Amino acid sequence: MSAARLSAFDAVEGLHLAHALAALTELGVFDALLRKPRSARALARRLSLDEALLRATLAFVAARTDLVERGGDVFRATDAYDVAARFQIELYAGAFAPNAAGLAASLVAPRRAGAFVDRRRHAQAFAQVPVRVDSPVAAIVLQLDLAPVLDLGCGPGSLLLAMALQDSTLRAWGIDANAAMCRVARERMREAGVSRRVTIVRGDSRETWIALPERVRSQIRLLVAGDVANEWFANGAEAFVAWLKGLRATFPERVLVVADYYGRLGTTLPADRQTLLHDFAQAISGQGIPAATREAWDALYRSAGCRLAHCVEDETTTRFVHIVAL
Repeated sequence: MSAARLSAFDAVEGLHLAHALAALTELGVFDALLRKPRSARALARRLSLDEALLRATLAFVAARTDLVERGGDVFRATDAYDVAARFQIELYAGAFAPNAAGLAASLVAPRRAGAFVDRRRHAQAFAQVPVRVDSPVAAIVLQLDLAPVLDLGCGPGSLLLAMALQDSTLRAWGIDANAAMCRVARERMREAGVSRRVTIVRGDSRETWIALPERVRSQIRLLVAGDVANEWFANGAEAFVAWLKGLRATFPERVLVVADYYGRLGTTLPADRQTLLHDFAQAISGQGIPAATREAWDALYRSAGCRLAHCVEDETTTRFVHIVAL
C-alpha cells in the first residue's frame, strides 16, 4: 500500500525537525543524552554551545518527535534514538542534506549533484551500524564458495568483515571511492585481526584495472556489488550497462553477486515511505533511481552480455540478491 501523503505544513515542519536532529547528532548532544539525562545548561557548558538556542532546539524535538523527552529543563534521549534512527538521520538529514538544499542548482546543472553529498557523514552513517555476522548476503556469498572475493563499493567493510569472521581462510579485497569509508573499513579489519586476509583499496569500481594490479585481479573468482549498482542510473541505465561490460571485460566468466533494491519512485508499483525517500535521495545525489523490476534488471544484464543465474527477493521490501554470470 502506498504511504499517506503529507500536507505542506507537515513537510516544512519535517524539514526543520530533520535539520535539528542532524545538528544534535553532529554536535554530540544525543551521545551526551544517551549517557544520562542532562539540563540544557549542563549540555551547553559541556559541549560549548549556546544555552538558549540549544534549549529551544531540544524543546522542539521533544515536543514533536519520540526521540527526546523533557522534564522541566532536563532532557533525555529515548530508546527510539537507536541505531536505525541514527542511521536515518546521518544518511538523509546529514549526508544527503546538501543535495536537498542544492536541488535548485542541480535542476539547472544536474552534473553538480554528486558533489553536494557530504562524504564524511555518508561514511559515519554506515560506520555506526553494527556488523551482522548472520548477514543474508554474507551467507549467500560464502555458500557459493568462490573465494578470493572482491567487494565493489565495500563501504565500511561490513560484508567483508562478516565473511572473514565466519571463514578463517577467506582472502578478499574491498574497493571504495570514499576515503572516509576506506579508513573505517581498514580500522575495522585491524581491530578484528583480519587485516592480513582482507585488503581495502581506495579506488573507482568502474576502473578496477587501475586500482588493483593484474596479479590481484587474476585471483578474483567472485565479485560482490552491495548497494553500488544503483549508482549508475542517473541518465537511464546506460552507465550501468557500461559498468557491467567493464566488469565482464576485466573479470571474464566470473560470478557477480548484486545486492540492491528495486526503485519505485515514478512508477505505479506499491512503495513504502522508506523506498520513496531513498529513491529521491538517489535522484538528487546524481545516482538516479534503479530499475523497478527483476525483469528490467534481467534485460540490462543481458544487454551487457551477462546472465541472471539466480534471484532471491525480500518479500517485505524491494531488496534483492541477484547472482549474475559475467
